[in-house]
Amino acid sequence: MGIITPACLPWYFLKVNNTKSRILIGIAPIVLMAAAHASPVWAADPFSFIVFGDLNGGDCQRNVRFHQLVTLMTAGDASFFVNTGDLIEGYGTTSCFGHDNSCAGTEASGNMAYQLAPLAGQTPPEDLAATFFPVIGNHDGGWGSGWYPDPCGDGICDLLDPSVYINHGSILDVPGFFAHNLDHGDICSVDQATSAHPTDFYYSFAFKNSYFIIIRQSEDYSGMLSCNGGHPGYDSCEAYCSDPALYLDSQRNNYCYSVFQWDWLVTELMAAVDDYDHIFVFGHAPMLGSGWNHSPTHGADQFRALFEEYDVDIFFNGHNHAYERTHPVRGSTVDPTGPVYITTGSAGALTDGINGDWFTAASYMQWTDYADLEDMTTYLEITVDGHEVSGRVFSLGAGEVDTFSLAKYGPLFADGFESGTTDAWFAGQRKAKRQKTP
Repeated sequence: MGIITPACLPWYFLKVNNTKSRILIGIAPIVLMAAAHASPVWAADPFSFIVFGDLNGGDCQRNVRFHQLVTLMTAGDASFFVNTGDLIEGYGTTSCFGHDNSCAGTEASGNMAYQLAPLAGQTPPEDLAATFFPVIGNHDGGWGSGWYPDPCGDGICDLLDPSVYINHGSILDVPGFFAHNLDHGDICSVDQATSAHPTDFYYSFAFKNSYFIIIRQSEDYSGMLSCNGGHPGYDSCEAYCSDPALYLDSQRNNYCYSVFQWDWLVTELMAAVDDYDHIFVFGHAPMLGSGWNHSPTHGADQFRALFEEYDVDIFFNGHNHAYERTHPVRGSTVDPTGPVYITTGSAGALTDGINGDWFTAASYMQWTDYADLEDMTTYLEITVDGHEVSGRVFSLGAGEVDTFSLAKYGPLFADGFESGTTDAWFAGQRKAKRQKTP
């Protein structure tokens, strides 16, 4: 597959097992990483991973609920865990990245390095560098006013282990792993003038037949498609910054001051769609949902169009302290071939309401209400079994509360792949993607 790589992107080539492989640049949690992207040889055996988010709000009792949730999450055989952002309070001393704080007692500890150790301290499965992969939320990277560094004076590297993974530059101690080479500063610095946090905190990795992309999109009204200086010839910054015809345009790359992450995301999807059965994307702010507190993020229409073009299976987010799952959606229509959008921001925080809308397939309102904090505290387990994806949602107080399965091939045999086998359908889809991808 031919790949158009924007000149502004930091691509590297690395020789792995005597094969020249492209390195997809990214910063990872617990491990700062980017995966060597070559045609994968993956096992067909099933695996599962757990998604949870939003640990802000709720004071010390939130810490107790999350401690109990961690016990449940580690009781199974999940290969790894992904947090959708807001690991800390960000303005209060009831939780900090790496120090004890105002909450007394083991279960109430707001030391998030301690709380997350049962997830992050596991031995990774083969082909994974870590078992815990977080998104950065607005409470994890909002400079000033006691949000970042946090009220204990901690930064992100008081949660992550810089001695293992960070070489205070673009090349890490682990062979084959690279940080962004964009000269934004030191990811561990808690001085805003010299820090790359949270600017560079996005990354990707592959596992078995699936590709995982973690983006830094945590705000309601700004992000990677924001611009200064105008959007000449376009109705909005979002339309201007996302136009692929302008990828090499110096004015666009100057006006759209965070667009390097968008360009990176596009190339990630282009590279992954041909080689992997499933693509999962994780962010903090929602792209589609009906939560009370946060509407879809800045540029959500452009993100959704991109996810539809490259057949993303599921986009996961937090930000709204709730659980909501959409139907598969393309544009403004329920469509079995479209991405599903899941808000999972209820891992112990005080909860938000859900309105429900035409796209809503399930929400926590089906088993409880936002005042019931125990039943509302949830996590999501995703299982990938060949071409099929299924999910189960577990509540701290109510057990299993939602289940679903996705199999995009079903009604699409009418596209011309009439053999009735999923392998034939996916082979046909890959062929179609190769033909449409520049």
